[in-house]
Amino acid sequence: MAPRSEFARLVRRAGVVGAGGAGFPSYVKVSSPAETVIVNAAECEPLLQKDQEILAHFAPEVVSGLEAVVAATGASRGVIAIKEKHAELVALLEKAVAGKKALGVHRLGDYYPAGDEFCQVYEVTGRLIPMGGIPLQVGVVVNNVETLYNMARAGSTPVVDTFLTVTGAVKSPCTMRVPVGTSMAEAVALAGGATVKDPVVLDGGAMMGKVAEDFSAPLTKTSGGLIVLPREHPLVRRKSAGRAAFDRAGKSTCDQCTLCTELCPRYLLGYDIQPHKVMRSLLFSAPDRKPWSHWALLCCECRLCSLFACPENLNPGDICGFTKGDLAAQKVNWKSSPLNRGQAPKAHPIRPWRQIPVSQLKSRLGLEDYEAEAPLRQEPYAPALVRIPLKQHVGVPARPVVKTGQAVERGDLIGDLPEDQLGAPVHASISGQVTAVTDFVEITA
Repeated sequence: MAPRSEFARLVRRAGVVGAGGAGFPSYVKVSSPAETVIVNAAECEPLLQKDQEILAHFAPEVVSGLEAVVAATGASRGVIAIKEKHAELVALLEKAVAGKKALGVHRLGDYYPAGDEFCQVYEVTGRLIPMGGIPLQVGVVVNNVETLYNMARAGSTPVVDTFLTVTGAVKSPCTMRVPVGTSMAEAVALAGGATVKDPVVLDGGAMMGKVAEDFSAPLTKTSGGLIVLPREHPLVRRKSAGRAAFDRAGKSTCDQCTLCTELCPRYLLGYDIQPHKVMRSLLFSAPDRKPWSHWALLCCECRLCSLFACPENLNPGDICGFTKGDLAAQKVNWKSSPLNRGQAPKAHPIRPWRQIPVSQLKSRLGLEDYEAEAPLRQEPYAPALVRIPLKQHVGVPARPVVKTGQAVERGDLIGDLPEDQLGAPVHASISGQVTAVTDFVEITA
């Protein structure tokens, strides 16, 4: 999809992608007409604070990015959705948008996952995204805080840095801005280093993040947080068990209590997602499993069912995620599913009383001992070497436009793709010499 406006072209050339998830190319969103633009500032993954720190230090830039997206999409309003508990930030943002007629601040409750875009669109607009749909279908565009910050700078600076919180079992928890391609090991060192002997990292957060053991892996445009934990931590053991163990335990132990479904955030909004029926599918072999497995298609993989709801510590959320992958490989999606009867979702009347406070979630996850402020580290960091992946986004990988031995400056284009292909360019995050080109570009200062 080619950009439709000059602003969209700037966003594409700067390599801006969604900084809070899979890395959806942002120029697509700003090329689409909308009525409402939402800044997702909920940040409800326990312990992570990068959005709060960006807003505290760069609120004018985020507001500028919001104004630009409102103008590009022709929206009538732009809303910063943030949890009411962040009283100082709420006041700061309300001051930042004061006098800007189209902009406002929406206060959210402190529940998980308030950052899920389906929940957030409903909270801000009262509209429910169609089953299997996207926010644009109800006239809404959602971007996260760092994405808006990057959009505000798109005319002058490509995306060469990433913000993230490094916390957990580290000496000095902090939020930092480092060049894309910096290693996880360096980020942990900047936070004072691990305080446990055999550390691993939850890359992306306690709920939706994955266990990472290779500390040499590079940080990308979508890196949002690293939680360092000892390998023996119960949460690490749960996440590390793997599909075979999840399936075996689910098949032998699930008693169909339905709590995974009853507390599912999407189910409570009226979507046909029922994790307990997906768990029931484990008792069958194909093709008898297939009708039950379709109940996973609308799962957002927040893992609330796995890590909070299930009284037997089973993993319905992970099994739903694996099942969605299986169905996608068979080219089955919501549009082709027999469950899709064209019905509109309707929020459950009990929903407000089934929202899970983040404080309870932290307790259940065993993370209360790691609760700490993670202020923004002000000192710039200049790594000696970066490895910049050519695919940090949804779509096709960028193709390298540099060769080994070539000198590059910070901000230079190092990977690109045709405008008619979904993806995003990548840029040099430090100045130096290209020392390797594979599925990443290595630059040595």
